[in-house]
Amino acid sequence: MYEYTKVFFCYIKKNRLKTKFKKKIINSILISMGFFLFVLSLQVEGKESEETRVIREGPPPLEKPQYLDLGTFVVNMPGHKYFLKSSIYLAFENLAAKEWLSVRLPIAKDLVIAHLNSITVEQFDEPKNRAVIKNDLQIRLNSLFPNKTPWDDFNPIRRILFLEFYRQ
Repeated sequence: MYEYTKVFFCYIKKNRLKTKFKKKIINSILISMGFFLFVLSLQVEGKESEETRVIREGPPPLEKPQYLDLGTFVVNMPGHKYFLKSSIYLAFENLAAKEWLSVRLPIAKDLVIAHLNSITVEQFDEPKNRAVIKNDLQIRLNSLFPNKTPWDDFNPIRRILFLEFYRQ
Protein backbone atom coordinates (compact mmCIF):
# COMPACT_ATOMS: atom_id res chain seq x y z
CA MET A 1 0.00 0.00 0.00
CA TYR A 2 2.87 2.31 0.73
CA GLU A 3 4.17 1.89 -2.79
CA TYR A 4 0.82 2.66 -4.26
CA THR A 5 0.54 5.88 -2.28
CA LYS A 6 4.08 6.81 -3.32
CA VAL A 7 3.24 6.23 -6.94
CA PHE A 8 -0.03 8.07 -6.56
CA PHE A 9 1.59 11.14 -4.95
CA CYS A 10 4.38 11.14 -7.52
CA TYR A 11 1.76 11.07 -10.25
CA ILE A 12 -0.10 13.96 -8.61
CA LYS A 13 3.12 15.98 -8.25
CA LYS A 14 3.97 15.41 -11.93
CA ASN A 15 0.50 16.44 -13.05
CA ARG A 16 0.50 19.41 -10.70
CA LEU A 17 3.79 20.55 -12.16
CA LYS A 18 2.42 19.99 -15.63
CA THR A 19 -0.76 21.97 -14.85
CA LYS A 20 1.27 24.81 -13.33
CA PHE A 21 3.43 24.85 -16.43
CA LYS A 22 0.33 24.75 -18.64
CA LYS A 23 -1.24 27.60 -16.67
CA LYS A 24 1.90 29.69 -17.07
CA ILE A 25 1.96 29.04 -20.81
CA ILE A 26 -1.73 29.86 -21.17
CA ASN A 27 -1.36 33.03 -19.09
CA SER A 28 1.64 34.20 -21.13
CA ILE A 29 -0.24 33.50 -24.39
CA LEU A 30 -3.29 35.43 -23.16
CA ILE A 31 -1.16 38.37 -22.01
CA SER A 32 0.73 38.52 -25.31
CA MET A 33 -2.54 38.32 -27.30
CA GLY A 34 -4.03 41.11 -25.18
CA PHE A 35 -0.98 43.27 -25.75
CA PHE A 36 -1.09 42.55 -29.50
CA LEU A 37 -4.78 43.47 -29.71
CA PHE A 38 -4.17 46.64 -27.71
CA VAL A 39 -1.37 47.76 -30.05
CA LEU A 40 -3.51 46.88 -33.07
CA SER A 41 -6.44 48.93 -31.75
CA LEU A 42 -4.15 51.93 -31.22
CA GLN A 43 -2.96 51.72 -34.81
CA VAL A 44 -6.51 51.49 -36.16
CA GLU A 45 -7.60 54.39 -33.95
CA GLY A 46 -4.69 56.49 -35.19
CA LYS A 47 -5.62 55.83 -38.82
CA GLU A 48 -9.26 56.76 -38.20
CA SER A 49 -8.33 60.00 -36.49
CA GLU A 50 -6.04 60.95 -39.39
CA GLU A 51 -8.80 60.34 -41.91
CA THR A 52 -11.56 62.15 -40.02
CA ARG A 53 -9.44 65.00 -38.71
CA VAL A 54 -10.86 68.37 -39.78
CA ILE A 55 -8.15 70.83 -40.60
CA ARG A 56 -10.38 73.79 -41.34
CA GLU A 57 -14.08 74.48 -41.41
CA GLY A 58 -15.99 76.83 -43.66
CA PRO A 59 -15.44 77.98 -47.20
CA PRO A 60 -11.97 77.85 -48.74
CA PRO A 61 -9.81 80.95 -48.42
CA LEU A 62 -9.79 83.51 -51.20
CA GLU A 63 -6.83 83.25 -53.57
CA LYS A 64 -6.17 86.95 -54.14
CA PRO A 65 -8.58 88.92 -51.97
CA GLN A 66 -9.31 92.58 -52.59
CA TYR A 67 -10.76 94.47 -49.64
CA LEU A 68 -13.04 97.51 -49.63
CA ASP A 69 -13.47 99.46 -46.39
CA LEU A 70 -17.05 100.59 -45.92
CA GLY A 71 -16.18 102.43 -42.72
CA THR A 72 -17.68 102.48 -39.25
CA PHE A 73 -21.43 102.58 -38.74
CA VAL A 74 -23.28 103.63 -35.59
CA VAL A 75 -27.03 103.08 -35.86
CA ASN A 76 -29.98 103.05 -33.47
CA MET A 77 -31.36 99.62 -32.74
CA PRO A 78 -35.15 99.18 -32.71
CA GLY A 79 -36.55 100.45 -29.43
CA HIS A 80 -33.97 103.32 -29.35
CA LYS A 81 -32.33 101.99 -26.17
CA TYR A 82 -29.08 100.84 -27.74
CA PHE A 83 -26.70 101.74 -30.51
CA LEU A 84 -25.06 99.21 -32.80
CA LYS A 85 -21.49 100.01 -33.79
CA SER A 86 -19.88 98.13 -36.64
CA SER A 87 -16.84 98.47 -38.89
CA ILE A 88 -17.26 96.54 -42.11
CA TYR A 89 -14.92 95.39 -44.87
CA LEU A 90 -15.98 93.64 -48.06
CA ALA A 91 -13.80 90.94 -49.63
CA PHE A 92 -13.70 90.57 -53.42
CA GLU A 93 -11.78 88.26 -55.73
CA ASN A 94 -12.25 90.55 -58.69
CA LEU A 95 -10.64 94.01 -58.80
CA ALA A 96 -13.13 95.25 -61.41
CA ALA A 97 -16.09 94.46 -59.14
CA LYS A 98 -14.41 96.25 -56.25
CA GLU A 99 -13.84 99.36 -58.38
CA TRP A 100 -17.43 99.21 -59.67
CA LEU A 101 -18.79 99.23 -56.11
CA SER A 102 -16.35 101.85 -54.84
CA VAL A 103 -17.82 104.30 -57.37
CA ARG A 104 -21.28 103.55 -55.93
CA LEU A 105 -20.19 103.56 -52.28
CA PRO A 106 -22.95 105.89 -50.99
CA ILE A 107 -25.61 103.47 -52.24
CA ALA A 108 -23.86 100.55 -50.57
CA LYS A 109 -23.48 102.45 -47.28
CA ASP A 110 -27.14 103.41 -47.29
CA LEU A 111 -28.10 99.78 -47.80
CA VAL A 112 -25.82 98.70 -44.92
CA ILE A 113 -27.28 101.33 -42.59
CA ALA A 114 -30.83 100.24 -43.43
CA HIS A 115 -29.94 96.61 -42.75
CA LEU A 116 -28.08 97.28 -39.49
CA ASN A 117 -30.92 99.52 -38.33
CA SER A 118 -33.31 96.56 -38.56
CA ILE A 119 -31.28 94.26 -36.26
CA THR A 120 -33.06 93.75 -32.94
CA VAL A 121 -31.38 93.30 -29.57
CA GLU A 122 -32.52 89.64 -29.47
CA GLN A 123 -30.96 88.98 -32.87
CA PHE A 124 -27.74 90.69 -31.83
CA ASP A 125 -27.46 88.78 -28.54
CA GLU A 126 -27.67 85.36 -30.24
CA PRO A 127 -24.14 84.44 -31.47
CA LYS A 128 -25.51 82.18 -34.22
CA ASN A 129 -27.25 85.16 -35.82
CA ARG A 130 -23.97 86.86 -36.71
CA ALA A 131 -23.56 84.50 -39.65
CA VAL A 132 -27.16 85.15 -40.68
CA ILE A 133 -26.60 88.92 -40.48
CA LYS A 134 -23.47 88.62 -42.61
CA ASN A 135 -25.24 86.42 -45.15
CA ASP A 136 -28.22 88.79 -45.43
CA LEU A 137 -25.89 91.75 -45.86
CA GLN A 138 -23.89 89.91 -48.52
CA ILE A 139 -27.05 89.03 -50.47
CA ARG A 140 -28.28 92.63 -50.32
CA LEU A 141 -24.96 94.10 -51.41
CA ASN A 142 -24.56 91.59 -54.24
CA SER A 143 -28.02 92.61 -55.48
CA LEU A 144 -26.59 96.06 -56.27
CA PHE A 145 -24.49 94.65 -59.12
CA PRO A 146 -25.97 94.48 -62.63
CA ASN A 147 -27.08 91.16 -64.10
CA LYS A 148 -24.61 91.33 -67.00
CA THR A 149 -21.12 92.25 -65.92
CA PRO A 150 -17.78 92.09 -67.74
CA TRP A 151 -16.31 89.92 -64.95
CA ASP A 152 -18.97 87.16 -65.29
CA ASP A 153 -19.52 86.77 -61.56
CA PHE A 154 -23.02 86.92 -60.11
CA ASN A 155 -21.82 87.25 -56.51
CA PRO A 156 -18.64 89.34 -56.58
CA ILE A 157 -18.69 90.07 -52.83
CA ARG A 158 -17.23 86.90 -51.35
CA ARG A 159 -17.16 87.78 -47.65
CA ILE A 160 -18.41 90.35 -45.18
CA LEU A 161 -15.84 91.06 -42.46
CA PHE A 162 -16.78 92.75 -39.20
CA LEU A 163 -13.85 94.46 -37.50
CA GLU A 164 -16.14 95.88 -34.80
CA PHE A 165 -19.59 94.65 -33.99
CA TYR A 166 -20.98 95.57 -30.61
CA ARG A 167 -23.88 97.19 -28.82
CA GLN A 168 -23.55 100.39 -26.77
